[in-house]
Amino acid sequence: MSFLRCLPLAAVPFLLLAGLPLWAGEHRPQLRPTRDVEITYQITRPGQPTITERVRWSAAGQVERVEGPNNLTSIFDRNANEVTLLDGADRTYSVLEGTPRWPMEPEPGAVLTRGVESVVAGLRCTDWSWAEDAEARIVCATPDGVLLRLVVNGKTTVEARSVSYALQPPELFEIPPDYAPAFLAPESPRLFR
Repeated sequence: MSFLRCLPLAAVPFLLLAGLPLWAGEHRPQLRPTRDVEITYQITRPGQPTITERVRWSAAGQVERVEGPNNLTSIFDRNANEVTLLDGADRTYSVLEGTPRWPMEPEPGAVLTRGVESVVAGLRCTDWSWAEDAEARIVCATPDGVLLRLVVNGKTTVEARSVSYALQPPELFEIPPDYAPAFLAPESPRLFR
């Protein structure tokens, strides 16, 4: 199974925001949640069924847990620059090191434009847009760094359905003690630089 298939789509916006270069202009959005939060996202991809993903963020630990369909969970540790993939079906894990590089991440020097304010999942957010590879992209983020919506070429691909601010227990971001290391095939694509 390729690494791309293991990553939940909801993780892409967070990685996108976490990896952005300095924004053009005087205003810069908060790039990561500043407090612990749990978000439920609806993910819509062309030609595929809509799915739901649950994202939990620990501000103190700078770690994110994304639970997707098929018993797959990803834990992104920003401080350690690593991603841990948990497979609940066979109770295995894989740890990948490096800095994520995503196709949706704006190129260095991309000019981002502040847009309108919206309300998504009951919270106010501000749109930030840019163009890349002939695609128009917009992210809507709250002032405290929670991503509520991602729009690509006018189509919403990721949208928060619920947001709950609450302390996230540290054990959520650890490998369960009954999980064993998984083998990653050497032909798996390398997504880290």
